[in-house]
Amino acid sequence: MKKIQRLSLADKVALFLILVLALGAMGIYQSARQVQQKELLESAREIANLVEGLLETADKFGGFWVLKNENLKMVARASGVNEKTGDEIEFFRPHDPEIVNYIVNSATSSQVKLSFDWRTFTSEEKWKFQKETFRYEKPLVVKKSCISCHEATKGAPSLRLGDVAGVIRVTFFNQDLLDLLGESISLGGAVAFFVITVFLYGLVRFELLTPLSDLTQKVREMSLGNLDVDLGVSNLVEDQTRDEITKLAISIERLRKSQKTMEKMLDDDSLVL
Repeated sequence: MKKIQRLSLADKVALFLILVLALGAMGIYQSARQVQQKELLESAREIANLVEGLLETADKFGGFWVLKNENLKMVARASGVNEKTGDEIEFFRPHDPEIVNYIVNSATSSQVKLSFDWRTFTSEEKWKFQKETFRYEKPLVVKKSCISCHEATKGAPSLRLGDVAGVIRVTFFNQDLLDLLGESISLGGAVAFFVITVFLYGLVRFELLTPLSDLTQKVREMSLGNLDVDLGVSNLVEDQTRDEITKLAISIERLRKSQKTMEKMLDDDSLVL
């Protein structure tokens, strides 16, 4: 506290502006972080809802059937005949989560990844930031197609309808807020903010601090006995100005004149004596 009291008024104003800017920057950062998290959460929910929609579609049609393997885990295989050509066709039923994972990841960017975690269980959705990564998890509820798929797959664990078999996980990578803000904020905006800040400091310094400093110096000279100091307000009264520093100077000027008159009266009395 004593160190702050030793600072000049200009230093205190500069320190105040720095604190205001720092707190403002922190507030903007936190607000932007909340907005970012809200947008990512909404996007993750949309992807999770898309996954659930695809799994419900598979549940209605007894699973997905494809013509190409696509290097996915297959749980069933069937043959058919093309009515037009008479050629034999093979159909494959991939593991439902894997085909959904393949479809969604093929449709999204490299910064978004869908996955299923069979080792994690939760009764409600969860999300969190971990450094630059945003992770969202939603419980994966067992459907009829899941049961039929596991029953058709040798060695697959048994499931019960309505149980939670794991989580649907949506991950967003490279979500560094400073980089994202840097992409959205132009250089011109940053320069304009800097110029406005410098302008405000200059306005405070030259319109408030400099006049106060000059007035303080003149009052100091008066305290040392120099009553011939020109305060620059000899022809002004308080009603002619709204500036508080000028009003203060007028009051000090009145005090200076009183002291000057008092000094003259004391000199006259000493001469009479």
